Amino acid sequence: IRRMKQLITTIAAVLLVARGEDEVLVAPNKPFTESISINQLVWLTGSWQGPVNGGILEEIWLPPKANTIAALVRFTKNGVTEFVELIKIEKVGNSLELRLQIFNPSLQPRREKPHVFELSKIEKNTISFRGVSKDFHRKLSYERVSPNHFVIRFQTSQVRDVEINLSPPKGIKHGGKTGAELQAEGK
Repeated sequence: IRRMKQLITTIAAVLLVARGEDEVLVAPNKPFTESISINQLVWLTGSWQGPVNGGILEEIWLPPKANTIAALVRFTKNGVTEFVELIKIEKVGNSLELRLQIFNPSLQPRREKPHVFELSKIEKNTISFRGVSKDFHRKLSYERVSPNHFVIRFQTSQVRDVEINLSPPKGIKHGGKTGAELQAEGK
């Protein structure tokens, strides 16, 4: 019982030190002890696009439902779809897990199994994951910087940091306003 009390005290101290306002840090391979709701990720919802490596990356995030939030991603270049990707963030136990699968243009999966990421940090309008799949991204995060600025950051398996900046497409409504209206407001 004494060891159990020491362990609980240590865990509580780590959580108190690691936690800032609107921020939760999760140690790798440790269950999260506070309540996390998939509804905390409603800020992901919407349509985003931006230039990447001479092409256009588009992401459409569906609203949270049934303990999941999901996205469809398409990358096009020179008038050709290079790949399509499905992303699912799901509540698993007391934490969140992200799984993604990339498909070639004929919808054949590029890998037999999806890539898996475990939650490492969640804040207001930001979520970060640690990659657990072999030979894939080590880190992946999403941040909604403003109503018309969405950022994807990841660290490759070769430890190269990448940042992709996206905005709402001009004709697509975001929160009742089009991307063009949001950009005109300067948000």
